[in-house]
Parts: sequence; C-alpha cells; structure tokens
Amino acid sequence: MSKQAKRLKKEQKKAALAVEKLKPSQKVSRIKAKKKVWFKIISPKVFGQAEIGESYLTSAQVALGRKLEVNLKELTGNVRDQNVHINLQINKLDANLLKTSVIGYELSTAFVKRLVRKNSDPISGYFLLKTKGGKQVILKSLMVTLSKAQRSVKAQLNKELGNILKEEVSNSSFDNFVSSLVQYKVQSMLKKRLRKIFPLKEVAVRVLKLQEDGLADEEVVVEDQAQAENGVVAENTAEPENKDGEEESSEQEDQAAEESNETEENNEER
Repeated sequence: MSKQAKRLKKEQKKAALAVEKLKPSQKVSRIKAKKKVWFKIISPKVFGQAEIGESYLTSAQVALGRKLEVNLKELTGNVRDQNVHINLQINKLDANLLKTSVIGYELSTAFVKRLVRKNSDPISGYFLLKTKGGKQVILKSLMVTLSKAQRSVKAQLNKELGNILKEEVSNSSFDNFVSSLVQYKVQSMLKKRLRKIFPLKEVAVRVLKLQEDGLADEEVVVEDQAQAENGVVAENTAEPENKDGEEESSEQEDQAAEESNETEENNEER
C-alpha cells in the first residue's frame, strides 16, 4: 500500500470516530436473572417425614400446590411395595423445606393385569365415600374370584364390599386409611369377610383419591362431646360392676373354702 492510501484510511477512521461521538448514547437493556435455590421435599407424617427429593426454585411459593407421584418403595424401603404409587401435594412451607400431604393411592396397571387369570372373574367397584373429618373420597376396588361366579353373586359381593368400606372410611381419617392400606390391613380384613359369600383370590383397592380442588389441608377429626361424656359415664358405671363381680367371686371362694373345711371335719370324725 502506498503512503497516500494509508493516510486516507487513517482519516476515514478518525471521521468515523467523530461521527460516533456525536451520536446520542444508547441505553443497553439487561435482564436480571433471579437466583435459584435448592428446596428439600419432605414426606407426610404417615411416612416418617423423610426427605424424598429436592427442587431447584426461585422461591418456595412457586412450589405450593404442586403434585408429585412417588413409588411406595421409595417411602418404605420395601421392594414388595413397588407396585403401588402414592400421590402427594406440596401444601406447606418451612424455611427451605417443602412439606407434603397424601392425596392419592394407586396400583400400577401392570400389577392389576397380572391379578386376573383364566377361569376367574374380576369384579370392579366404584364408591364415593366420606372420611371421619368430612373429606370426599373416590375409591375404585377390584375383587378377583377363584372360579367363575354368577351375576347375582357378583352383585352381592359388590354391595357387601361397599357397606364395609363405608363403615371403615367413615371411622378413620384419610391418612390413617392410607396407612392401613399400605400395611395391607384393610385388604386382608375385606378378604376374610367377603370369602364367606364366595371364594376370592384377591381383594384390592385399585385407586383411592381425594375429591377436592386446591391445597389438601390436614384433616382434623373432632370427637363429639356427647360421645366423650357417654364414654366417661360408661367407664364410671363399669367400675362398680367390676367390684360387684370381684365381691361375688370372693364370696364364691369363701363358700368353697367352707365346704372343703366341712368335708375335712366330717372325714376326721369318721
């Protein structure tokens, strides 16, 4: 390049810089990214309030109302529970802890299919129930017979199952009922009572869920004062009955002792 060309380039650069200085300064918009924090997810009281996971969030308020599905094996540590899924909802915040409550119980579809075999009848049931605390519950059941059953027998089994479930659910809270399901107490009780009507291979609760929108609050069960007072009265009236029974038993013992003494004296006289 010649000297003249170099001078021209330098002059062009200077002119461009001068023009840029004359232009008004443009504001640069910057998006501020919110910092995220790890929050621990805690299981309900029924499952020991253990840590079941973490969530990376900007604030804990964002997580309120979120629902998650957890395999029961992760909560109990028992491999036999891998066919059950527990539905949870985040409903409370405590510092960096997200506390959950149980809103559902469900068997896996693969496990339900394995229950039904040849020469057996599956009997499905659908029930709307109410817990002791007044919560509406949807329950879907499944009974599997050992052999083919008549339609009338199936109807009788379903009717009896509905009556038993209504009684059991109305006398317990939702969490307690889920706990008894997890421990297989409800299923074994149902099988014992229903096999008197017809031999059954399996009685299972396929789906159990709360029928309510929004956050699932803890269920508070309030005992009736009248029932409590009746219970106190019954206890008070039961005590003197026991005392009477004790007195009667002591009198019987005294009579037996007197009779034995009389027989001994008669033997000595002889």
